[in-house]
Amino acid sequence: MKLKEFILYLIVLIFTLNACRKTEETREIKGLEYFPIKIGDVKYYDVDSFFFDPFFNTTDSVKRVLKEEVVEKIANEDKDTVYRIELSIYNKTLSKWVVFQSFTRNIDGNYAIETKDNTKEVKIIFPISTYKTRGSTYVWNVNMFNQLDAKYIKFNKVFTPYTIGTETYPNTINIQLNKTLTGVVNDIREEVYAKDIGLIYKHIDVSDYLSFSDTFIRSGYEIFVKLKK
Repeated sequence: MKLKEFILYLIVLIFTLNACRKTEETREIKGLEYFPIKIGDVKYYDVDSFFFDPFFNTTDSVKRVLKEEVVEKIANEDKDTVYRIELSIYNKTLSKWVVFQSFTRNIDGNYAIETKDNTKEVKIIFPISTYKTRGSTYVWNVNMFNQLDAKYIKFNKVFTPYTIGTETYPNTINIQLNKTLTGVVNDIREEVYAKDIGLIYKHIDVSDYLSFSDTFIRSGYEIFVKLKK
């Protein structure tokens, strides 16, 4: 290979590698498919809840199946379109699903918002990009539209597979607290959304380990939510 041909080959190779690297680093999508809202959609979730009583040093566990259904499209106080969601638990005595909570979801510009008890939470900020997983620069305050204390979350992983039991979802985004606390004081929040499905997994741990007579007794609660297949 002549010197000029070799130099030309190197230039083309470097240009190609840089183009591939740029494509990978700047992969960005709007991401609305991770927060789909459609009237009539129904999902079922397995929910495992653990409540820790430090006074009696006991743990109460509750296992249940939740039904989530998008029941109607309405307008909020700002005339924006929102969707009302109902959560139900199956009542064996009545042989039917009984609604115990109603809330709304909507997309407002670049925000995916969930409103419960008149309190808005920003679940996702669009667009979704691979570079937003780096460091703690690209965080957002989940409570930016309410009066609660700031709580910052971020994309931990995006466009990656996630497995629940024997089911693997090939394209998901993973959102976590920016600074999780583990150990004596736990403050853990993690949510996973799958493309064209929505929420498939949630883990919340708000618990402390209290010291009594050289032993640690746990207080607070921990909840696991998994999409049921």
